[in-house]
Amino acid sequence: MTQGVSSFRRVAKPNERALKKLSERQDLPARVRHMLTGLLGLATGSLAHSLVAALGEFEKQLFEHASKSHTNEQCNRFFDSLREVKRVRADAAPRFLLAIEDGLARFDQRRHPGHAERARTAASASEELSLVETTELEDSLALQEVATKCEVRQALMLHELGHRFGVLAGQRAFEADTLPLGPADLMAAVRHATAGMDIALEHRVLLYQTYERAVVSQIGSFYAALNSFLAEHRILRHLRIYVPLPARSGNASQFESAAASVSDRMAGAATPMQGMHAQMPVRSASFDGAQRPTPVESGVASAAASVADAGKSPSGAAASSGMRDAELFVTLRDLLASRRGEPVARTPQKERPGAYVPSSDAIQAVLAKLQSKPAIPAGDIAGNSTTQLKQDLLDQLRAFAPPGHKPQLNSEDADTIDLVGMLFDQIAKGAPAQGNTQSILTQLRVPLLRVALNDKAFFSQRSHPARELLNAIAETGIHWIDDSESEPDPALLHKLHTVVERLNSEFDGDLTLIEHMLGDLSQHMHKLARTAAVAERRLVDASKGREKLALARETAGNAIATRIAAAHPKRLLRTLLERAWTDVLALTLMSQGEKSEAYRKQLAVADQLIAAGNTSGRNNVPPAAALRREVEKGLSQVGYHKDEIHTVVKRLLTPETASEENPASQTSIALRIKSKAPLTDDERPVHAATLRKAALQLTDVEEKMLETLKHVPFGTWFEFAINQQGERVRRKLSWFSPLTGHCLFVNQRGERARECTLEQLARDIVRDQANILKPEQDSMVDRAWKAIVASLKQLTGHGAVAPPVPA
Repeated sequence: MTQGVSSFRRVAKPNERALKKLSERQDLPARVRHMLTGLLGLATGSLAHSLVAALGEFEKQLFEHASKSHTNEQCNRFFDSLREVKRVRADAAPRFLLAIEDGLARFDQRRHPGHAERARTAASASEELSLVETTELEDSLALQEVATKCEVRQALMLHELGHRFGVLAGQRAFEADTLPLGPADLMAAVRHATAGMDIALEHRVLLYQTYERAVVSQIGSFYAALNSFLAEHRILRHLRIYVPLPARSGNASQFESAAASVSDRMAGAATPMQGMHAQMPVRSASFDGAQRPTPVESGVASAAASVADAGKSPSGAAASSGMRDAELFVTLRDLLASRRGEPVARTPQKERPGAYVPSSDAIQAVLAKLQSKPAIPAGDIAGNSTTQLKQDLLDQLRAFAPPGHKPQLNSEDADTIDLVGMLFDQIAKGAPAQGNTQSILTQLRVPLLRVALNDKAFFSQRSHPARELLNAIAETGIHWIDDSESEPDPALLHKLHTVVERLNSEFDGDLTLIEHMLGDLSQHMHKLARTAAVAERRLVDASKGREKLALARETAGNAIATRIAAAHPKRLLRTLLERAWTDVLALTLMSQGEKSEAYRKQLAVADQLIAAGNTSGRNNVPPAAALRREVEKGLSQVGYHKDEIHTVVKRLLTPETASEENPASQTSIALRIKSKAPLTDDERPVHAATLRKAALQLTDVEEKMLETLKHVPFGTWFEFAINQQGERVRRKLSWFSPLTGHCLFVNQRGERARECTLEQLARDIVRDQANILKPEQDSMVDRAWKAIVASLKQLTGHGAVAPPVPA
């Protein structure tokens, strides 16, 4: 049932109650009201912009998902949600803060229903279960999951805060799930702030996860500030939380026992427990989070979080994946050292006699100078190599070296330069050798190398701004610019060059510029994607319309052919029926259908024309007059002029006023009718498709592939070979006809790029001239890192048979 509901298009808005303000709580003591107002001020200053920032990140993710969608329906859903975010974004922050204030104003009015009441609530809920309620349940479960993760990570600080709020309320200590300003309260405020956002359930869950990553995962300093504020106002100033110190060489069982002991104490009595081995002092952390949690807190909280995350899945895949990301740089250095046949240096190197190891500031200064130099042409392999860049760096560092000393990079910096060079080389393999992307990537090397040298999170953090910018530029250049079958978009090419030029001229190590450039490029790509979607939709609609008209004309042509075969009319009438009147019937079929009264009436007109031609129609004037009006009306619908209609009708229905013995007159009229272009060039498309398939003589393997292709969804990406050198291009299957097998492919910009039949496509796939691209879960940068790790493992014999060592 849950799976069915998860695909439900919209999430029902939760029932909203009237929100209360602190000014309405005049029944509270003045000191309590004063402290609640101070807590609200802290929350407003810290969290006011958090939701706006999370919504900005959410917009980026929606756009990325839309650009990677494999069907038009999925793409449109992401863009619909994107529009909804922009519509309610201005009101989200005020609604969020109002919900926060409501939680503080009602802090002492929370009730804990007993077991019997909970049972009755659950029973009534199950009796009245409906689709909307189930959808709300999915929404609530997503909120609860985010809040639970935060409660585990911030257990110690929430425990302190719960005791202090209990003193304010004159009650027992608050549990984490009922704590004012606690994770559950914050997520409920997020839900209230975005209640008017009419988006799909899975997109709403993505929003909650985005808020978790952007805000909740870094909220420890906020709770530290709340505790510090209350302690300064003499609320349990000397409260101490005691926790056991984890063993120095912690293993899985030790972490589990540490986390379990923390959980037991969190669920225990309200008073601090005695007799533990270590003491956690109350922190006086500043509001901006400058003071860090103590090592004890960090170790236990991270252990508890790890155990909680691993417990959500049998294999703990999420935790292990995060660990692998964090260890990527270390792993890459190990593999590089193994390839060189030397151990990786874990400690700072000692300078060799006569060597000078430059500082980080010196390296950054030299790279800033190299960054501002004119770009080297992409085809100059020697000038763009990592070896040459490293040599240029060392040459420039001679100016910083003492006399008689030679610059020498420490092993970590040298490995960083090698790894960044390998990353760019791996990404460049997917770009055309003479394309624009190669040149653009070349100009990005130095700025991103400066980022990697200064911040090793570039290797491990998938959402790192520099990494996202590199991925965006690479994918845009390869898929939007360097399309070998179409000219590049001048405006987009100018945008990419502008981004790269600004980075090279203005980047000084501050990631703010990179974030700004990434947002600017994403906004531009969003507009292009919308334009591409509109262009593609128009192409699909036009292709569907052409085929519908061709099928209608084939149906009408078959009906006329049956009548002609039975009556053998004269040449002029036969030409009129086969050409002009078939078009009239096709238009009626298109608009009203085969069972409509208008279609049957026009078929009757054809029968009357044949009968009139056989009997000369001279003794039945009233029917001839009505028939004449129907013929004139029909011919005017398919583009005949009045003079042409008058000539045709006069020759067919009133031959006594024309020269019946003049065959040239009938021939000239028939030729004039034939000279009119039909409504469609496709003659009998279904019959032609049957003949084409029989002529191709598909093999058994091709027949199986043909059946597979008939179930491929629209929006699937294919790759086609375009030359003997193995170059391939990506094309999206926008639409195909199950009746005729006609396929329409577009490029990334939504332009018509290729047309073929399903039979031809099946044969191309079997002959390796085309292939279906599987949806990519990883970005281009992530795939490049994986390829580099696999290549290094193969070279060093880790996880694969090592090839012979080259001479």
